[in-house]
Amino acid sequence: MSWIKAVLTAIDQLGNAIAGGNPRATISARTGYFANVHKNSFRVYWKTMEFVIDFAFCPIDGPRHCYESYLLDVDRNNQEGSDWMRGILGLIILIACSLIAILTRLYVIFVPSAKISCDDE
Repeated sequence: MSWIKAVLTAIDQLGNAIAGGNPRATISARTGYFANVHKNSFRVYWKTMEFVIDFAFCPIDGPRHCYESYLLDVDRNNQEGSDWMRGILGLIILIACSLIAILTRLYVIFVPSAKISCDDE
């Protein structure tokens, strides 16, 4: 399973780099940073993206996936990117997380022991 996780993390970092972010940081960590830590004029955008990502990953990773990812990746230099790049990132997030949300929900149906509570702590 660690090989799969490493490949998925690399794909995540690639998506972040394509969208103008630090190529060593994940989309979730970047979103967690800009939604919760860094004060910026696009806070509503970042909070919306955080909601979408957190919803997609909640069944297998629990609540606050983005913020927890930021805390694990706190040494990375998160880059917000231009308006155009934020648009690309938004599309990546919406498309990928729609598929991920379906897959995570199917996964917990077939592997009930993998389900994590999505209640905020």
